[in-house]
Amino acid sequence: MENKNRVFLEVEDLVVHYSVEKKWVEAVNGVSFKLERGRTLGLVGETGAGKTTIAKAIMKILPAPPAEIKGGSIYLDGEELLGMEEKQMLKIRGNKISMIFQDPMTALNPIMTVGSQISEVLLLHNDYDKAQAKKKAIEMLEMVGIPAERYNEYPHQFSGGMKQRVVIAMALACSPDLLLADEPTTALDVTIQAQVLDMIADLREKNNTSMIMITHDLGVVARVCDDVAVVYAGEIIESGSKEDIFDHFAHPYTVGLFGALPKLTGNETRLHPIEGMTPDPTALPKGCKFSPRCPHATEECCQQDIAMTEITPGHFCRCIHIEGGAK
Repeated sequence: MENKNRVFLEVEDLVVHYSVEKKWVEAVNGVSFKLERGRTLGLVGETGAGKTTIAKAIMKILPAPPAEIKGGSIYLDGEELLGMEEKQMLKIRGNKISMIFQDPMTALNPIMTVGSQISEVLLLHNDYDKAQAKKKAIEMLEMVGIPAERYNEYPHQFSGGMKQRVVIAMALACSPDLLLADEPTTALDVTIQAQVLDMIADLREKNNTSMIMITHDLGVVARVCDDVAVVYAGEIIESGSKEDIFDHFAHPYTVGLFGALPKLTGNETRLHPIEGMTPDPTALPKGCKFSPRCPHATEECCQQDIAMTEITPGHFCRCIHIEGGAK
C-alpha cells in the first residue's frame, strides 16, 4: 500500500541569481526543504524574499536570461527536474505540477474565452477530443462556483474574484500532484478570500494534492498550511510544523513578524514593526542576512554564515543565539 505521507518534493541547496545591469541579484541562496504527499508548506516572508523565484524554479519557468540556476537539485516523486529537457517538462507542467499565479489579470489571455483556456490545458495534457475537453472544462468551472453558461465569456467580463476562480480551475483541471499557489488571495476582498481558500483546501483534500502556499499573510498560513518555512533574503531562516512556528517561534525575524500583527486583546495601542528594510540583494550583508535589523545582533553574527540548527525535533532555526529551545 502506498505511503501517502512519503516525501514527494525535495529541494536541495537551490541557488538562483539574476543578472541585472552587470550585477548579480542573489535571489535564492541555498534553499532546502522537503514536502510530503498531501501536505501543505507555507513559504512566508516579505516582498522580495525569493518565494516566487523558488516556485518558478520548481516549475522551470524562470526567464533565462536574466535568471540563472547556479546550483542545487529539485526532486519530484524521485525525478530530478533541473536536468530535464524542456520536452519532458512540458509533460510535467500542468499535469504533475500546476501553479496559481498571483495576478489573474496577467495569467489569463484576454482574447480567449475562459472556457477555451481551460479546454486548451486539458487537450494539451490528456487524451481528450474537443467535446470531452469542453465537458470537463464546464465541470471545473462549476466546481469553483462559476455557472456553465459563462463558458464562452471573456476574462474582462469577470470580477477579480471570479477571474481568480478561473485561474484555480485551470490549475486544478488535470488533478496535479503538486500545486504551487503564489499569493492566490492577495487581490481579493476578505469574504472572497475565505471562499477561495476553503475551495482550494477542499479540492486539495479530495485529490491528496501536495501544495506550496506562498504568502506574507500569517492568517492564510494558519488556515491552510501544515508546515511553514520563513524566508528572508533568499534563505530559509526558520522552519517547522505550523505549531512550531506559531506557538514556539524562535528566530528574531519570525518574532518580529508576529510582533507586527494587530491583537484584539490587550491594551497595546501601537504595532511593533521590524525596523529597517530588507537588504539589497546585489550586496547582501556578510554573516546573518538579518543582522543589520536584528536587536540581538553581535559581532559574531556579522562575520560568519549561520547554519540551520534543529532546536526541537523537526523545528530548525538559523540563529546562533538560539540554544536548545525556542522562545
